[in-house]
Order: sequence, then structure tokens, then C-alpha cells
Amino acid sequence: MRVKKHFFIVLMSSCSLFCKNSGRETIFDHVVNIPNELILTLPTLPPLCDEITDLKKGFVEIKDGTLYYEQEGNKNGTPLVLINGGPGGTHHGFHPYFSRIKNSTNLIYYDQRGTGKSSSDISGKTYTVKQAIEDLECLRKTLKIEKWAVLGWSYGGLLAQCYALTYPEHVTGLILVAAESGLSDPTMGPVRDQMFISQEEQDTIKKISDLYNTAKLTLPQTAYNALLVGGWKRQSYYKPTREELIRKILYEWIPAPGFAALILAEAKKINLKNKFNDFEIPTLIIEAQWDLLWWNPNRAELMRKNHPHAQVKIFKKSGHKIFADEPKKFFSILKSFLKKSSKKHIAYKPGNRLTWPSPLQTPAINLFPKLS
Repeated sequence: MRVKKHFFIVLMSSCSLFCKNSGRETIFDHVVNIPNELILTLPTLPPLCDEITDLKKGFVEIKDGTLYYEQEGNKNGTPLVLINGGPGGTHHGFHPYFSRIKNSTNLIYYDQRGTGKSSSDISGKTYTVKQAIEDLECLRKTLKIEKWAVLGWSYGGLLAQCYALTYPEHVTGLILVAAESGLSDPTMGPVRDQMFISQEEQDTIKKISDLYNTAKLTLPQTAYNALLVGGWKRQSYYKPTREELIRKILYEWIPAPGFAALILAEAKKINLKNKFNDFEIPTLIIEAQWDLLWWNPNRAELMRKNHPHAQVKIFKKSGHKIFADEPKKFFSILKSFLKKSSKKHIAYKPGNRLTWPSPLQTPAINLFPKLS
């Protein structure tokens, strides 16, 4: 379908939104389907948290604030805390996928300080990776969990690694899913994220971004329409349903102003190279062959070298959200790892401790950044 020179912004019809694809479209299908009109009104869908009947919700006190958390599953099962990506994402990205292992696992979801339902800090001074580690430890203590497995997805993988290095005595297993490596490499650059997005789709996404930058679209309207016309191909192997895209926009990205910029500035100064040479805790690294958000196609090998004792699994039909693209295989591997790691005796070694960057000067916060 050809793109019109001028977009017409219209209201979404009530039922057409929920028409699911008859098959699972992949990035390799190279389908270009650009509507003639943009969607202005997104239906109000409840968060998936509201549809999980046995979900316990609550808040825990942390330094100068509160953390929102949820617990699901078998209280006597292996405790597994899930650390979402971003920085700026929320726990909602893990729903409903991890409910698959609730019968054997005590699942703990939470929103990091400055995101989702957790408290924010108007000064920005507590938005640091180091504080995020202490917040996570506070959550463990409050829930009275002696030891747990720690799973970090995307940016959450950096937090998971830093937490495991800081509090190894409380970690039974470390799972890194499409994780931020924590390895400084100035030669890397974002060269793959547009690989499957056609020029026509890229041009359309730019027009949508221009409408946002001239205040003609809100951020949710912009994000949804950009994903719909092909932007989804940056993160997924299989095309998400429209319901999934809407919930992603509504609930998966809720950072406080300035949060992402502050965390990223500190995260760039953290280098985990050689920190895991004598790391005894069982570690599982899960990577995707078509994870285009990480620009280096050899990153799986870099992760393997930095975690010489880890088990590494490569998924060949997944993008960045591996547990959504290949859930059956993903959770089979995860269940097996959790079962084995929870029984392993670990003689903890001091290992290589982290050297935290100097406190950063709080930068000016732009509430309405331009989209590229």
C-alpha cells in the first residue's frame, strides 16, 4: 500500500484493532504494510497483571521511597527475581510469559526505582546503578528470601550481573537474557537495528517522528504507529499482535523524567571485563541470533568469554524478547537450569569486586526529547 504524502489522523474503530494474524509473520517475510492513515486513539486495555488471578501485589520500603512488586507461583518453589530492561521499562514486559513456570517457581516481579509504580526522585540523585542494586537487596530482605536466582533481561542483565557480584551469597543462579554485557567497546555501533525495515517503512517512521517533534502526536500515538508500520522489526522475530503492541505502549515503558539519561550515563562507566573469571555461581546466558538491538553480531561470544564457566544457549528464531518469540524452548531450558542450580553447593569466593563510578553531576532533564 502506498504512503500518502500527508497523514490523516483518525479515531480507531472499536473492533478492527483486535483482528489477529492468521499466521505468525516474521522479519524474513519482508512484509510492508503501511496504512494510509494514522491511529489517534488507542483502546484502553487493562494491564495483564489484572488478569493473573493468583498474583500478590504490594510495596516495600526502600531508601527515600518504595518499590512496587508482585509475587506469583509456588511459595515453596525456587525463588526467581525478574529484572526488566530499559533503563525505563517496567515489570510488565515479563507478563504473561513467565506464568508458564509458576508451578515450580516463586516468581518475583518488580519496578525499579523511578519506573512504573515505584516511587520517583525529583532530584534524580538516587537514580544510579549502585542504588538499584541496594533497592533489589532491600526487596529480598523484606520478602524474607534467603537466596534467589536472578534473571536480567536487556539492561536488566547489567543490574543482574552487578547484583550477583555484590551479593553472591544470596544468589543461587544468574540468568542473562539478551543482556547488557557491561563490556566497554568503543568500536561498537548501532548498525543492525534497521536490517529488516524497508526504506519505505523507515521513511514513514520518520514522518511519524516529525509529527511528534512538532507536537502533532503524543508519545504513545507516535510509538504505536511507528511500531505498527514496521518498527516492531527492531525488537521481535515474530510480529506481535496489536494487543501486545498496545500493552507495550501503555505499560512496558514508564520512566520518571530524566531517569533513563541518568542511569545510562553511569552504566557507560561500568566495565565488567574479567569480573567473572572465578565466579562459581551457575550462570546461564541466553542469546538470540536475530537480536538486532545489540549491534554486535559477535556479542554472544564476548559474553561467553567474560563468563568462562557459563552455559550458553543461542536461539535462532528470536529477537530481543526471546521468551516471547520462542517460549516453549526458553522455559524448558530455564526450568532445567533452575532445578539444577538450586541444588548446587557453592563455596563462595570473594571474586573481583566492582569499582563504582564517581557520582555524576545531575544533568538538565528534557521532558520532551526529540525522536530520531
